[in-house]
Amino acid sequence: MTQKGISAALILFGAALAPGQPARADSPNIALVIGTATYAAMPAVAACARSANVVAAALRARGFTVIERADASSGGIDAGIGEFAQKTGDGGGAAIIYVCGYALEFNNRIFLLPATARLARPTDILTQGVLAKSLIDTISRKPMAAALIAFDLIPPPDAPSKLTLDTISGVTVRDEVGIVAASSPAPQDRPTPLAAALASELGRPVVQTDSLLAAVQAEVAAAPLHTIALHNPVKAGYLAGAPRAPAPPPPTVTATAPLPAAFPQAAPPQAAPPQAAPPRAIMPDEDQMTDTDRRKVQAALAILGYYSLAVDGRFGAETRAAIRRFQHELRADMTGRLTAAEASRLIENR
Repeated sequence: MTQKGISAALILFGAALAPGQPARADSPNIALVIGTATYAAMPAVAACARSANVVAAALRARGFTVIERADASSGGIDAGIGEFAQKTGDGGGAAIIYVCGYALEFNNRIFLLPATARLARPTDILTQGVLAKSLIDTISRKPMAAALIAFDLIPPPDAPSKLTLDTISGVTVRDEVGIVAASSPAPQDRPTPLAAALASELGRPVVQTDSLLAAVQAEVAAAPLHTIALHNPVKAGYLAGAPRAPAPPPPTVTATAPLPAAFPQAAPPQAAPPQAAPPRAIMPDEDQMTDTDRRKVQAALAILGYYSLAVDGRFGAETRAAIRRFQHELRADMTGRLTAAEASRLIENR
């Protein structure tokens, strides 16, 4: 894509920006989509072809350069990973990887099965499979404004029906990286729940990593026979769209000299009727909260099911994600920081 084309894409679809970070034309948004539906030695998974197509289309609509690998061998997948790594910038853009296909667990590690896989014995996975962690390492190698990797994993026939997804979501990654992994039998006539949820969330005007993960988790968890694991980013970034610009300051009013007597003076405005004072907030803005106030917030988030860690008064990444989930339910800006009105409503809803 030319410099002019990149600039046009950023204007039309919005750069994936970290808060306060300007767009950079040398860091386009890049995505890698791997969908394996046809296998040499296993039944076909039609849902993975449909899922890859749906996700790729949603990404292109948001201005991503999409690298696709369909029904690829292990060498073809490795080539796609290499091209993705080469095109990924050095910060300022967004990076997304989506994978759908058969996967197996061996020695507490998840391996993706390429289309050419023929596993005569369990150890064949070591030479024929693609280690899921290699994709995580790739997306975490360069600093990005925001990064997401989504694994849509199907247990093959005659294999355990569930994968230990925590081995994926528990890895160490850069602060900007979010991970979602889902495992389930594949539907035959439609995209998987994970692919459908990703495509839906990517269609929102502004897409932030942690709010997308929260919404996807809720949608996939509601589907039958699905298991899902998440790794929320420490620093949530913008995968699509830009943060709202601050409102302009009110105009400055300057005093003017009175008109000469020859000119008629305008009648003074009538006083507005008295209005009832707004209800007093029971909680302050976050910046004015005491340690006790912060513990009340975490406790309320926990009661509502948004937060599951210690009530310690420290607003870390998990608390911020929980606040964004609450703001999503309020249809408020998902800033991760509470206004006095939002905090008061949260406490009242306990």
